[in-house]
Amino acid sequence: MRKILLASTALVAVAGVSAASADGHITFSGGADFAYTSVSDDQTDNTTNGENGTSMGTTGDLAAAWSTTTDTGLAISVDFDIDATEASMSIAGDWGTFTFDQGDGAMGTGGGDAESVSNMRFGMTPDYDGTEAIGGGDIAYSNTIGPISFAIGMGDGGTAAAADGTGGEANETSYGVSYSASVNGADVTLGYAAASTGSATSAVGSTDLNASSMNLDVTVGSIGVSMAQNAQKADRNDDNASGAGTTDLDSTNFGLTYAVSDSLTLQAASVAASGTIAGDATYKYDESAYGISYTIASGLDLKVSYSDFTQSGGTAIDDVSGSGTMVELSVSF
Repeated sequence: MRKILLASTALVAVAGVSAASADGHITFSGGADFAYTSVSDDQTDNTTNGENGTSMGTTGDLAAAWSTTTDTGLAISVDFDIDATEASMSIAGDWGTFTFDQGDGAMGTGGGDAESVSNMRFGMTPDYDGTEAIGGGDIAYSNTIGPISFAIGMGDGGTAAAADGTGGEANETSYGVSYSASVNGADVTLGYAAASTGSATSAVGSTDLNASSMNLDVTVGSIGVSMAQNAQKADRNDDNASGAGTTDLDSTNFGLTYAVSDSLTLQAASVAASGTIAGDATYKYDESAYGISYTIASGLDLKVSYSDFTQSGGTAIDDVSGSGTMVELSVSF
């Protein structure tokens, strides 16, 4: 019933490396991760093919960013994820900001998961783990008026498919709003976001998705509390509520942080998700996680987290429980 993940991470951040030119400002950042994973849970072993409960590997990340302000006051920026070959850009003025994101995350306002513990949800691949399902679109408009920020986004699946999707993708419209203020010494942020994604094709089994996320973050001195309530519902074109692909799911997530000192922070979080999958109303997923984040020295950080989970009902993995521990060492400059 144990699932252990030990990670030794070397992050090489070149955020301080920059080049200025007459046309703008260029910065580079990057990192490399090495992780060792040991897995054990209460699922039945595969006696025919065997199972490998350990893995190790290295991942890297490299990104570049460019920004400038035109003579007319427009703020223009481009961010490029070099290893993922994805880019985003924004054009901002007194009238607001237009954002274009190749990764379909243009909106970026209002949603949340209350993940106070680093590396939660690594124990398994659940049917639904409580995370919000709002993409954000390829293009979005956003603005801030006083303490209120709002955004609307749109994503387009493409023209090469029979309907509105390409390779199973579909069009999405989304919106989000957030309110931030200081109230009696507490920093408060309240957010809400929602999205609607159309069916990718006209096939009876193709589904549309409606998702929402409401979250609250409150910080008072060294204590931070977060909450998120996420929901998503997928319906088939033939309205068969018991058919494959249909879901009606929601979750309540809580997070808590306590800064013991400038270098040490304690963390805790929980997820309670439930709902209906293909007509089965017994689905449940629960997770509790605890962690610490410790700055050993400038540029040297240690994170340790422990998480345990249970899942029952649903279709993919039935009646499973496990736990995991992650140790992560980060070096950055």
